Amino acid sequence: MPDENMTDEDLAKKIIKRQAQLAEIRQPWETVWQDITDYVVPIRANVTRAQDKTKRRITKIYDGTALTALDLFADGLHGYLVSPAYQWFKLEMADRRLRGIPEVKEWLQEVEWCMYAALRRSNFYNAMSEFFRDGGSVGTAGLYSEEDIGEQKIVFTTPNPWEVCIAENKYGMVDTVFRNFKLSAKQLVERFGQDQLTDQVKNSYLNKPYTEYPVIHAVYPREARDVNKRDAKNKPFASCHVLIDGEKFLGESGYDRNPCPVWRYQKNSGEIYGASPAWFALAEIMGLNIISKSLLGATELAVEPAYNVPSELQGKVRIVPRGMNYYADEKRIVSPVHTGVNFPVGIDREDKKRAIIEDHFKVGFFLMLNRADKVMTATEIIEKQGEKAAVLGTAISRLNTESLDPTMDRVFDIEYAAGRLPPVPDIILEYGDGRIETDYLGPLAQAQKRLFQSQGVVRSLEGIAPILQVNPETADIVEWDEAAREILDSYGMPQKGIKSRDAVTAIREARARARAEEQQKQDVERAALTAKDAAEADARSEGALSEAARNILG
Repeated sequence: MPDENMTDEDLAKKIIKRQAQLAEIRQPWETVWQDITDYVVPIRANVTRAQDKTKRRITKIYDGTALTALDLFADGLHGYLVSPAYQWFKLEMADRRLRGIPEVKEWLQEVEWCMYAALRRSNFYNAMSEFFRDGGSVGTAGLYSEEDIGEQKIVFTTPNPWEVCIAENKYGMVDTVFRNFKLSAKQLVERFGQDQLTDQVKNSYLNKPYTEYPVIHAVYPREARDVNKRDAKNKPFASCHVLIDGEKFLGESGYDRNPCPVWRYQKNSGEIYGASPAWFALAEIMGLNIISKSLLGATELAVEPAYNVPSELQGKVRIVPRGMNYYADEKRIVSPVHTGVNFPVGIDREDKKRAIIEDHFKVGFFLMLNRADKVMTATEIIEKQGEKAAVLGTAISRLNTESLDPTMDRVFDIEYAAGRLPPVPDIILEYGDGRIETDYLGPLAQAQKRLFQSQGVVRSLEGIAPILQVNPETADIVEWDEAAREILDSYGMPQKGIKSRDAVTAIREARARARAEEQQKQDVERAALTAKDAAEADARSEGALSEAARNILG
């Protein structure tokens, strides 16, 4: 974006101007965002509009179905994809020639352990909970990562969607992230030092250190850089902070990768920001709240109805529980006051709208076992999980590509640069392609693999089973080892749990040698027994058998 000769003051002005331009591009989405945050996720209210943080945010919600559905959606994705309770990823070399080498597999396994440890030290799992809620509500979620060098850990931040403006590269991937947020004077001094700040912030730091100031954090691809240098200011991605008040440039750094990958749950071509389950269910959500509000009003009217009271009884009527209203009656009968109110019919409409909302948020998938109308077999559960996981396939594929893959790359880079990963084996350095791929092992990923990867193998074998019974030689056309590897891989078998092809070959060769030696031993023993039997028979015949044999050979 900037020219390499641009001054800090000019760069600050240009970043502020670019932020305004990106915010203008985002405006068409903001109307829907506002409705979503009002009705679905009020905790993510518009930070630019709701200046008073103590202001009540839940002012339009009369039914909690959407809030509950979003919680189930976010918690379900968290539990099915990145739960700390199980190993949810493994690493593989992009170059398949390296995958079967024991040294490489052991190194990858050690790297995995180190990365799991790094994620446990960080706040990754907490940040992902917010991340999934942003993806399910607004439809655009960011996950910023940076290293806390002092604590030797990675810190993840899920910025409020209202703070973030984005832009794409020519391939449709988000490569520019501008975040407009607030930092206190104390935080500004801790991050940038007093020398970089304005006099106003310095005074606040001394007198009111928790006074907040708007800051822009701009991350974008560097256009002008020296590729031969590896310092922060020549890395592929620039990272600049600007204090908006006073247009003060605070500092510049850089990254090898975009530190804030952005996930769009679903995105139309030609658009930048994403849609979400809340977008698609918004009509039902707002309609359900209107119905619920009306029913609440009807309930209140039934409990506390309006009364027609003669004017001469003003101040003498007690409309309270067990209130006694005295009136003239020759029959001297005491009776209650009947309102005669009938509740409107709306429950069926509520149920229909709730069902539609839950369908959009895929609640049925995450509560499949809880809501099952019968006891299912393990096979039925696997098939149903795979079927429902297929519906989430597009969203999960975009999640992996846009966010999880870049995040795992960032974790690897940070841990490797900090020296917390084992050294790379020479054999990897010798090959041209040392790229590492992430394979996800969570229940949702496994359900999809079992449906698409192993299902073909299993069903194919089931299909030829009758043929094998008639003609067992048909089994010769199947590459059994590769079929078994495919099934083990789809079920998430650890790398060290699967022997390399060379190891399998060595085992089979050793087994073949043992069998040959055993066969040779048995042949020798049989030959010895045969010779013994022949000698005994010849002795019994007083040499007649041996004499006959010599005549035959003779």
